[in-house]
Amino acid sequence: MEKKGVSPVIATVLLIAIVVVIGLIIFQWFRGMTQESIIKFDKNVGLVCSDVNFDTRYSENILYITNNGNVPIYRMRIKLSSDGSHETKDLTDLSSSWPESGLNQGGAFSSEIDISNANEIILIPVLRGGSELGERNYVCDEKQHGYELIV
Repeated sequence: MEKKGVSPVIATVLLIAIVVVIGLIIFQWFRGMTQESIIKFDKNVGLVCSDVNFDTRYSENILYITNNGNVPIYRMRIKLSSDGSHETKDLTDLSSSWPESGLNQGGAFSSEIDISNANEIILIPVLRGGSELGERNYVCDEKQHGYELIV
């Protein structure tokens, strides 16, 4: 009886191909774990978030924001919470009057905002910084840098 098998050349090529594919998968996995650093004021933008200082209040359907710090706030995310659910939006989706270049030092913003039955509002600053790929936005951490308003 003749036994047939895979030739040693084909087996070697298959093993090399499998190793290369596994190597590429691991490379992509590690690449996805690291974030590109965004720099603002010669620091990592995540560290600059702690320098953001703003006041806000919500009264009679009007949201007021004042930038008291030295860091310009490029955008603002707004998290609306109500009865066990929440929705996060960019403030520019709710108001067209947000300054295009952001809220600079000493700048103020006010606009009528429909919060549609939300019990709580959390404002999260978004900063703009430079990276290897150009200008990029960075959303500050909600738990550390979010400003909570109870409506």
